[in-house]
Amino acid sequence: IFVYFDYFKSSSEKSSTNLENSSSEKLVKGNEDLISEMSYFSVDNNGNRYEIFSKYGILNEGSDLILMEKVNAIVYLSNDEKVLINSDKANYNDDNNDTTFSGSVKMVYGEHIIKSENLNLSFKDQTAILYDSVKYESNLSKLNADRIFIDFLNKNTKIQMNNEKNNILVQSVIK
Repeated sequence: IFVYFDYFKSSSEKSSTNLENSSSEKLVKGNEDLISEMSYFSVDNNGNRYEIFSKYGILNEGSDLILMEKVNAIVYLSNDEKVLINSDKANYNDDNNDTTFSGSVKMVYGEHIIKSENLNLSFKDQTAILYDSVKYESNLSKLNADRIFIDFLNKNTKIQMNNEKNNILVQSVIK
C-alpha cells in the first residue's frame, strides 16, 4: 500500500490552521494526528484496485481505522469498470480496506447514480450496501428505498425497505 500525506507535528500548528468550516475545525482540535491530502491505494490478487483520497484525516493510535473528511474513492474492477464514491466523511480500515462512508454519499457505477446518507464498502468481497435516504437514478428509472445491496462480482442488486409494509417507489423516466 502506498501512502502519501503532509503531516502537521505540533498541536500549535494544528490549532492555527485556517479551515473552511466548523466540522473541519473540530478535526483539527482533536488529540489525534491530523493529516491533510491523504491517499491510500490497494490492489487485490484479482486485479481490482481501490484508491481513496481525503482532504483531512486522523490516525487513531492502536487502531486500523482512519477517520477521513471530504472523501473521494475509486474502485477499479478487473472487468475495467469503475465505481466512483464521494462523501463528507469515511472510516477507512487500513488493514482490510473496508470503508464506511457517511454524509451526502454519492456513488456512480456505469450509468447508475445512487445517493444515500451511508455506504458500507467491502473491497475484499466487492460489495456495497447503501442505506438511509437512498435515491437511485438511471436513464431508465428513478427509485427511493431504504437500502440497496450491490454485488459487483456477479452484478446482483437487492433493493429493500426497512419495514416490509412500505413500498419501494419506482418511477420510469421517459426521454
